Amino acid sequence: MSNVVKIRKGNRILNVDESRLQSFLQQGYDQISNDGEVIKHATGGRSIPVAEYNKAIEEIEELKTENKKLKAENAKLKKGE
Repeated sequence: MSNVVKIRKGNRILNVDESRLQSFLQQGYDQISNDGEVIKHATGGRSIPVAEYNKAIEEIEELKTENKKLKAENAKLKKGE
């Protein structure tokens, strides 16, 4: 018997054979667990609004800046030991 996985796109949830999973991921479906948690995100078939994309880019830049600061503080603390 083949393995069946659960996938979701929007409010549509399907049970498909694991051998067809890659095809559905490319169509915009996410693989989910029985609890509804995403196991694998879609690899294609989706588009996002420009505002959402810009917000994500801004957040990434802020996190990069914060990461640099924390690495510098960490290095400073290690030198003081």
